[in-house]
Amino acid sequence: PTRTYLEKPEPRTSLAQPVKLSIVLLNNMAEPLPPLSFIKDAQLRDRTGVTISAQQLWQDQPCVVLIIRRPGCVLCRAEAQRLWKLQPELSAAGVAMAAVVHEWRDAEVAAFAPAYWPGPLYHDTSRVLYRALNGCGEQPLRGSLLGMLNPFSAVWARINAARREVPEHNVVGDGLTMGGLLVVGRGDAGVAFMHVERDLGLAADHAQVLAAAKQAAAAAGVKPGAPPKGFAASGVVQPTAA
Repeated sequence: PTRTYLEKPEPRTSLAQPVKLSIVLLNNMAEPLPPLSFIKDAQLRDRTGVTISAQQLWQDQPCVVLIIRRPGCVLCRAEAQRLWKLQPELSAAGVAMAAVVHEWRDAEVAAFAPAYWPGPLYHDTSRVLYRALNGCGEQPLRGSLLGMLNPFSAVWARINAARREVPEHNVVGDGLTMGGLLVVGRGDAGVAFMHVERDLGLAADHAQVLAAAKQAAAAAGVKPGAPPKGFAASGVVQPTAA
């Protein structure tokens, strides 16, 4: 049988072709995408205390969801601001963006958003989206600090590169509950793309994120140039007209 591989196998990333497909083979291992049924009812609380179900993020348009390991981390801050640079192109394609954290520390959130992430930000109170990155298991994926023991490791190369972009950062909070990224199609289309941060600071390929998001928008019949519905920069999902 024909096997599909990503050109760059280092990131643990799954790209569905088309949106309804759910498996891409990486390094001779199948990486299944999480079913929509697992993530759609995740409870997400914004900074005003309003709680929504995750499915509201992609109810009216596809959504790119950044799943953040730790908002004070130099690597996470750098990736958040890099990813946000895609926002004009994603918005023009009719794709929304949102981010989640697994710990909500007011001072850390205030320092992270909007400085590094101007878009909607939520607390994944039950860490459902984090568990989805770990094969929909009972616990999120846990990382390791072993890569930091070697000053010549890929982790340190990423940290040093991120420090040139992010002068202020800290070590407050849990930095070993690993993050990642999901692209979810509109409505019940399902997860179109997944990236898992299996090594500290290992970010998704932005070209693949854009491709998956635009494909999800096309599959949903979203017209280019149509702005995402229902979002405000405050992180509150606004009601849309019927």
